[in-house]
Amino acid sequence: MAIHLDYLCDHPALIAEFAELNFNEWGHYKPGNTLEAQTERMRDSCGRGSVPTVVVAIEDSQLLGGALLLAHDLDARPQLTPWLAGVYVKPEHRGRGIASQLVTRIVEEAAQVGVPELYLCTPNAQALYARLGWEEIEDVDDNGLVTVMKRSTAP
Repeated sequence: MAIHLDYLCDHPALIAEFAELNFNEWGHYKPGNTLEAQTERMRDSCGRGSVPTVVVAIEDSQLLGGALLLAHDLDARPQLTPWLAGVYVKPEHRGRGIASQLVTRIVEEAAQVGVPELYLCTPNAQALYARLGWEEIEDVDDNGLVTVMKRSTAP
């Protein structure tokens, strides 16, 4: 069966699972963060055709991963908005191009709502994003070193 990208809001049963994946991967970047708080933020981010939006990759009704379009993702750079955030693919499904599909979909979502430019921060996936048209802006210490990158939403 093919991989299907869809809005998380259309699959509410997957919210807790995707929130937990994000919490386990990046929860340490927000001091005092809890799984419950992460789950509530994920639920609040489940938009469609707006900022915020969450898109998930599904195959055979199983969650493979997802990505978010958020107003803010880096407290140290509040002037930058909006952000691609939380791009995550389960380890057993990596290497299939799913992350690239999710990133492309979020860029398309941003373009559809009139966003000219998107930002992201990553500790270690700069090469993936560079291949997808993102350029590095700066390195920032955010409870660990991350690279801030930007991309136009124009095709």
